[in-house]
Amino acid sequence: MYPHRIRLAGPWDCEPMSRLDGTAELPSPRRVTMPCWWRQGGLQDFAGRVRLLRRFGFPGRLDAHDRVWLTFAGAAERAEVWLNDEFLGRHEGAGPFEFEITRLLRVRNLLRVEVDGSADGGLWGEIALEVRCTAFLRGVRFAADVRESVAHVRASGEVVGSAEGLLELYLLLDRRTVGYVVVTASEAGQAFSLTSEELEPDCWRTGADHLLRLDLVKGASVWYQSEQPFDFSAGPS
Repeated sequence: MYPHRIRLAGPWDCEPMSRLDGTAELPSPRRVTMPCWWRQGGLQDFAGRVRLLRRFGFPGRLDAHDRVWLTFAGAAERAEVWLNDEFLGRHEGAGPFEFEITRLLRVRNLLRVEVDGSADGGLWGEIALEVRCTAFLRGVRFAADVRESVAHVRASGEVVGSAEGLLELYLLLDRRTVGYVVVTASEAGQAFSLTSEELEPDCWRTGADHLLRLDLVKGASVWYQSEQPFDFSAGPS
């Protein structure tokens, strides 16, 4: 089932490289468990640049339509990323970011991340490899429209990448299909909005968790799946 995630948790090698104030004395290199704010890794009151290293193996057998992405939940305040000494890119701000790395993978790999930040710096949230197909979903959101005794569920987001032939989206509520649409993908992201059929009261109730799922399907295979609990009284998620 896609996406398949391989978490790059600790330990990571951590080496302070420079201070923002230019002070020559630096904390000693250490090992930290990621994700980690600097203060959690013994770098209290440090502000500057830190180098983080993580070694990992090849993520297993890949089919022709598989692609591997390196994903970060977020960084504070700026991060630069290399894989096997090839520069992947720079990220600024607190939001998530990712890089497609399929062609760069080797039997053994070295990930290097250099983070600039204040005393509250670090890489927070999960860092992972994610195996996806050539087309996948991004930014999926669910919302409910409840009017008297009838409700609808709406799913929105983007279909990113490329695919030959037909791509289909299935919206499921508690494992029952309640919406369907044919979609296309683009490298920049093709927006979609899918609204369910009318849901009678016996299908939903407020104040209770239901399970919403969105499947991107190519032929007989699910190419990407997004699933989460949903409460009809909680609003968009």
